[in-house]
Amino acid sequence: MGKLKCMLITQILKHLECGKADPYIWVFSSADNRHYNYNSRYLFEYVRENLPEITPYFVINDPELRAKLSGEYGERYFIDTESVQGIRRVLGAGVWFTSAGLPVYGTGLKKDRLIINLWHGVPLKKIALLDPNMKWWTRLYFRKIFTENYSCVVTTCKALVPLMAKSFGVPERMVKIWGQPRNDGLFRKVDRDAWLKEVYGELPEYKKVVLYAPTFRDYGNVHLFPFEDFKKERLEEFLEKEKILLLLRTHIAERESASFYLSSRVRYLGNEEAEDVTGYLTAFDCLITDYSSIYVDYLITDRPVIFLPYDKALYLDERGMNFNYDEVTPGPMPDTLAEFLKCLEQCIKEADPWREERHRVNGLLNEVMEPCSGKICERVLKEIKRKC
Repeated sequence: MGKLKCMLITQILKHLECGKADPYIWVFSSADNRHYNYNSRYLFEYVRENLPEITPYFVINDPELRAKLSGEYGERYFIDTESVQGIRRVLGAGVWFTSAGLPVYGTGLKKDRLIINLWHGVPLKKIALLDPNMKWWTRLYFRKIFTENYSCVVTTCKALVPLMAKSFGVPERMVKIWGQPRNDGLFRKVDRDAWLKEVYGELPEYKKVVLYAPTFRDYGNVHLFPFEDFKKERLEEFLEKEKILLLLRTHIAERESASFYLSSRVRYLGNEEAEDVTGYLTAFDCLITDYSSIYVDYLITDRPVIFLPYDKALYLDERGMNFNYDEVTPGPMPDTLAEFLKCLEQCIKEADPWREERHRVNGLLNEVMEPCSGKICERVLKEIKRKC
């Protein structure tokens, strides 16, 4: 079923069944209604396990993924919105949680329900209506379909309230500092060895595990290890000597850019290996990134971060940032392979000159974690119950 047809059916059913939304039925959705990830996933799992009075559904329009998840969790939890029955089921729900998009699209949808935008990270780069590349007609569509339908938008700190309000076109009073449900996973123990064996099978002996997760560029593929003096053999020797396992996680469209670097100690960690990596961040001893907000989540672990913003001027010119990049990136920015290996060695040997600066940035961007460590889902649901 095409998107326009779905929207038309949604509008017809909305008018025919107006006022029938059940406050004890909650619907969750994420990216493109085809992924089981982001904040929606973690809140859904919490509701499923802890709120027996609520009937939760998660929208998955990918038939293979829906079948897989139904086998793991039970068929009754996973629905589609590409059928009349699925759309009707979503419209019958009194609360919707989304991390990207909506479970169904139309106008006037919040009249009979709460629609909570959990979003999927701290917006270091400009998003939504603040994105300078958004076309005027897309802005009109966004305001009608998204802005006018949200009951509230969730964020992590006071500094983000005006930014989230402008990004989504809502008044600041509608932006709630409740935190990200997915960050509760950072307070759960991960059996790293068991997880890695499940993903990769046999691995060489390792003492430390490092994640390299660069962000997606609109203007071209990411340049991994962007050093003029880069030599694969030198990197391999260092990883072997220090017994490090390095996992590369690029955007799904850039998987090929990682193939040259792969080896027994350099493995790929894509969506197939782990669709949502947030729950496994505590498995890593160090994070390498550039502009990805994954590091903001990782700050909660109080472990080192290395930044490789080799194309900062171009990236900032193309997309723009909501913060001064250098003021919110608490970690070294090596320019050569020699410097990079030195920084990595420092990180794995726990010589940590950036700890105080990490604490400062964590306090700024993850403000809500201080009083609520590991209890974000609980906090969000208390707020929602007050509104139902």
